[in-house]
Amino acid sequence: MDLNVSVGEVMSSPVETVRLSTTCYDAANILKNKNIGCVVVVDDLLKPVGIITERDLVLKIVAKNLKSKEVLVGDIVVKKLISISPKSTLMDAAKLMSEKNIKRLPVIEGGELLGIITVSDIAKISPDLFDIMAEWIKINEKEDINGTVEGDYVNGICEVCGSEGKVRYIEGKYICDNCVDEYYEEYPEK
Repeated sequence: MDLNVSVGEVMSSPVETVRLSTTCYDAANILKNKNIGCVVVVDDLLKPVGIITERDLVLKIVAKNLKSKEVLVGDIVVKKLISISPKSTLMDAAKLMSEKNIKRLPVIEGGELLGIITVSDIAKISPDLFDIMAEWIKINEKEDINGTVEGDYVNGICEVCGSEGKVRYIEGKYICDNCVDEYYEEYPEK
């Protein structure tokens, strides 16, 4: 496997965008209708300024019982966009995602949004790199290499679906809560 594959070769493009003046209701419907997990937020000059995910909408709108038709994307977006160059390697993207604890990276060059790359993209394109990411997280989490107790939660990458976040150590694997039932259905003897 070539760890020097560029982000530009793997990124998804075009990227769905919304303006700061878009309602959260409209942003949520774009996510639903396009079956995607995020939209990049752009300013009036169409320059990327942030990202809105499904999780953002749940935590910042639904959990606070706000009316999504009355809240603008600009009211909830964090205008500190972490991005990557299309010339960067998949390894660079994986390291940045792991360091910043994020799952999606807009690909930007010269202020222009070219695409997006996700943890899932990396896992699909380069399973070996995904394994390296998982191992890197294990090495950087002292409790992992010192014998995590069965069922303990740690920050890491789910070895079933590839999502990054809280995972549990179960039967020698790190698995997110979303995949635990699926794992036991596939391996009922566990």
